[in-house]
Amino acid sequence: MRRVLIETICSVIFYVLVAVAVSSTIHTMKEIDEGYKAIAVDDVFGKTVGVSSVMSIGLNGITFEGYQEVTNMETGQTETDTVSVTMNTIPWILLFAFAIPWMVYSFKTRDRSKSFHVFAMDMTEFQESDEREVQITRSATKSAYKSVGIAVPLLIVAMILNPFLLDIMPAYPVYLLVSAIIIPTLVYGVVWIREYKR
Repeated sequence: MRRVLIETICSVIFYVLVAVAVSSTIHTMKEIDEGYKAIAVDDVFGKTVGVSSVMSIGLNGITFEGYQEVTNMETGQTETDTVSVTMNTIPWILLFAFAIPWMVYSFKTRDRSKSFHVFAMDMTEFQESDEREVQITRSATKSAYKSVGIAVPLLIVAMILNPFLLDIMPAYPVYLLVSAIIIPTLVYGVVWIREYKR
């Protein structure tokens, strides 16, 4: 039971960290796109436009800087516009800091008596030690499958809100997708533990 509880909790934490990390990246990409749209030159006739970009890694995160130089051919004057956006790398660092020990734990708790292919691909949650645990796993898997049939249509309906939330929460679809993974994971873990305690 402890194995399933740990794996369920770790899976949910992992999926949440993935969603937060991807959301942070999407937010940064949106800021970069908006920045480039803001400095875009409408009329390039009689002007030369030079664009360059630089990416740097620092303590604050990854900084993307874009430079645009617009030179008026008649007057020779040059205007420089800059876009600077810093992506927070803490969510990605937390994701890798969590994922690596979890993978080591999962690897060490697997049944090593099986062939390498089965050993590498088998999930720790499905390693039953007796016939009773096989039945519990079947029941939990069935419940998780049923939860997918309920959750996914509801999450698809929730996509209706996407156009309204896109400006506030650009990663809204990512959170819906992660919810579609977290819900059956939680159902599996809860049903497995409940059935085991009976």
